[in-house]
Amino acid sequence: MYQFLGRLAANHPWKIVAAWVTLAATLFLTAPRWESEAHDEDIRFLPERCASLRGYHLLGEAFPQELDCSRITFCLERNDAPLSQQDFALASQVVADLDKLRQTEPQLKIVKVYSFQDPMLGKRLTSADGHCTLIQVSLATPYLAIQTQVAVDRAETAVKQRLDQAGFPPPQLLTTGAAGIGRDLIRAGGNSLESTTLATVVLVVVILLFVYRAPLLALIPLATIALSVFVALRLLAVFTQIPGVHLVNVSQIFTIVLLYGAGTDYCLFLISRYREELEEGQEGPHAVRRSVVSVGAALAASAGTVICGLSLMGFAEFAKVRCAGPAIAIALAVALAASLTLTPALLRIFGAAAFWPKRVRPTNAMPRFAWEGAAAPDHTLWERISRLVVARPLLIWCVSVLLLLPFTILGLCTTAICKPTGELSPNSASVRGMEAIQRHFTAGETGPITILLSAAADWNSPEGRQLIGQLSQELAKLDNVAEVRSLTQPLGKPLPQLPTEKKGNLLGGLLKGLGRDLGQAMQQADRSAREHYLAAVTADGVPKYIARLDVVLRSDPFDPASTATLEQMEAWFASALPESKVPMGWVTADYYGVTVYSRDMAAVTQSDRFRVNILVLGGIFLILLALIRHFWVVTYLLGTVLLSYFATLGATALVGWWWAGYPLGQMDWRVPFFLFTILAAVGEDYNILLVSRILEERKLRGNREGIRHGLSRTGATITACGLIMAGTFATLVLGGLNTLVQIGFALAFGVLLDTFLVRPFLVPAFLLLVWKDKEPVQEEKPQLEFRYRKSA
Repeated sequence: MYQFLGRLAANHPWKIVAAWVTLAATLFLTAPRWESEAHDEDIRFLPERCASLRGYHLLGEAFPQELDCSRITFCLERNDAPLSQQDFALASQVVADLDKLRQTEPQLKIVKVYSFQDPMLGKRLTSADGHCTLIQVSLATPYLAIQTQVAVDRAETAVKQRLDQAGFPPPQLLTTGAAGIGRDLIRAGGNSLESTTLATVVLVVVILLFVYRAPLLALIPLATIALSVFVALRLLAVFTQIPGVHLVNVSQIFTIVLLYGAGTDYCLFLISRYREELEEGQEGPHAVRRSVVSVGAALAASAGTVICGLSLMGFAEFAKVRCAGPAIAIALAVALAASLTLTPALLRIFGAAAFWPKRVRPTNAMPRFAWEGAAAPDHTLWERISRLVVARPLLIWCVSVLLLLPFTILGLCTTAICKPTGELSPNSASVRGMEAIQRHFTAGETGPITILLSAAADWNSPEGRQLIGQLSQELAKLDNVAEVRSLTQPLGKPLPQLPTEKKGNLLGGLLKGLGRDLGQAMQQADRSAREHYLAAVTADGVPKYIARLDVVLRSDPFDPASTATLEQMEAWFASALPESKVPMGWVTADYYGVTVYSRDMAAVTQSDRFRVNILVLGGIFLILLALIRHFWVVTYLLGTVLLSYFATLGATALVGWWWAGYPLGQMDWRVPFFLFTILAAVGEDYNILLVSRILEERKLRGNREGIRHGLSRTGATITACGLIMAGTFATLVLGGLNTLVQIGFALAFGVLLDTFLVRPFLVPAFLLLVWKDKEPVQEEKPQLEFRYRKSA
């Protein structure tokens, strides 16, 4: 196959360029845009067995307005003193401005504005300490929609304009709520994509110019990678038309970074070989063909380990991971194809002029291996390092392990957390707004647990109301429950009873009038409560009645105590709702809320991590075994991958705690998930190149000299590739999402760890310790291609 690709690039370069340009133009005209097909709401990607997804579907069926809309929460807060009457008057003006905005700009899809003035919910929107009041704006768009971002920005501008005109120091304004968080996530994601892409391109250009010092030669890999990124992203957008295939926005960032890093490595290998061919006197077409033939298998094997690892993520239950891994793998396959076709075609078109302002002159030298650079002189850095490793292998191995051990122990103790706001900076307005609400209100107010009770009988019947009241009061007795809101107690407490009418005296008349007014108010409250807490749906032609209970906990929705309370409620409902104990017949309970979601996410991602990690290790093990064919060497190489992974995890947790103030030993679940797959595959690329060369040198020179020569000959090349890959991964640190910052640091640190510690010290030192010295086999010719330079 590589012979065919080499001949194709050598004989028909313009056809290859035209084919790639035509493919890009076709995808540009026909493929949907990535932004229009990407989804980021995690709950939709959970497996059907999850309680949160069942609750999500039932809530959307019974109360569709709850899922099809989001809410902006404007938090007006004073830390030094309670809000004054002047502050509340200013808040009233803010409410009037927002209501006017709702009427004059209907495209914003503002449904309603709630504040302390609301007759039913008003008291709940001002904290008990009087330091904070909330203004809630209901929108008719999902929280991660672009339209929601526009509405939040416009409403926030109107509020800030009113506060600026106050004439006195106004309260602090914080914009939060689901819509505020969604706006910040969209903005941070967009900023991450722009900054990461720009930094990656600049880094690659600088590296290529530094390596080649030839502008045209730097332009060739840059054009190859840029075109392959465009084709890959558009091609993935086309795949979303297949049922069950989804895209997530963060995959786009990973795709760009990985393709620029890996694609640059592939192009460097190919261009280096092309230059060698020219130096040996080969003509342009022959140099291109021989270059592709020489490095094609090595590049395919290198990319194959990464593609294999990413593809195995397709076995995850969580659809976001199941689609993201194979999608990035497909993109990497596109980059590999471009490196083996478009890059040699461009080299063939430019010829020796690609090296301008330098000239490539044929040189005379002794024969050498086809994939080997010039022999390393004894004074080079990697020659000195190789001699040191050979001289003291036990000391080198022990020192290397001791350096990694503290980080490895911390990595083994690190736990993954699932928190939607974890991707945002602690300094973002929505996160600070959530913290302000938890300071002044009950912590669980930011994410109540919604219990959906399904029954065959109408909940608005006397029996149904009685059961709802009993369940609400029993739930309120749990230790971590602050209050329960339901049909019978929409404000968290049972509705008051009407006063008893007394006839024949003045007091009786007063009570009669008071009862009439109170009764009308209670009827209005009951009507509003029925609209909010009751619904009826039809399933398979059979009516089903839904009653809703909102449980506010005393703890943070993401706290382990909240998960424990949720499981306590699930067990209690399982024992309290058998058909024999319920006068309404059968009753089932479903659950929805951030606590339910985070519990399910933690369980699913933990299960997926274990499954995918085992599959990745197995896949890489088989690839290594097929290439190296030494079982115990392959086993040790996998062990170094695990050691490097846990050490990187520990270092990332430590830096996050020291630099950003995150809890020590905690990180977003995406970090260990993507880190293991990418680091294992990329790390083994370098090990494959090193060990394969050692095995070849061992046949010629014996164990000690074979290991020394293998390390010294591959040191510079692998180090350059590692630095390029780590540099491109490090650009993720410039992103606005915390998850990308952590993953960027972790991947860069892990690649550097493999490049400068695992591959040059741990691997060769271990081989020296366990291999018995072997005499070189003089009569056996190495299974490598010899190449002779033509004489001048």
